[in-house]
Amino acid sequence: MKRHQLILSAVIGMCTLAVATAQETRQATPYQNSISIQPLYLFNQGLRIDYERHLNNPANRLQLSARAYCLTDGSTGMTTLLFDSDWNIEKLSGAGLDVNYKYFLPKTRFLYVAAGASYSYFRMEHYDYVFADFHENNLTFYKPIYALQTQHFNKVGLNTYFGIQSSFYRHFFVDGYVGVGYCHSFYDKNKYYPDTDNMNGVSYNGPTATIGVSLGVRF
Repeated sequence: MKRHQLILSAVIGMCTLAVATAQETRQATPYQNSISIQPLYLFNQGLRIDYERHLNNPANRLQLSARAYCLTDGSTGMTTLLFDSDWNIEKLSGAGLDVNYKYFLPKTRFLYVAAGASYSYFRMEHYDYVFADFHENNLTFYKPIYALQTQHFNKVGLNTYFGIQSSFYRHFFVDGYVGVGYCHSFYDKNKYYPDTDNMNGVSYNGPTATIGVSLGVRF
């Protein structure tokens, strides 16, 4: 699915959430915990699970998120949100953690602001030329060999969000958000790495923009 189609899906989900929130009725006490998934990650061969718990009161909440990715394509090239189409990459796997603090605005109890940090690790397998040594007549020589190589990425980020989430008093809920942030990726620049212009990319450094929708249950 193209990137603009993912954004359109997220916007439609957030509009649906706003309509549903306005029609909700409340029960006696709010739920304290929730677990949800973000389905847009599935289009990128990824999975994200969020756990959320309110702190001293329902307006203050802590969110912990776990992410995982596994992309494999041996010959046709891959186009994902993690990098643009690339024929050299054979496999990309990764995992990540996010920690966010959410504050729900007074009186509304469904609009919130949030801030947090993220960490991601990616392992990329790709074909590239390397120099292999061999010995002849007591001398050492080097020749280029096209072989499978490994590159590692450690990516950290800081993020802020503005979102909307259905009532704390509902068992099932929808959450939609938009945000901005900054990230930095650490990797071996002497090895091959994908294009850095994509702000979602594994090797990108700089400001970011985010949009997402999650579906979950409270308990």
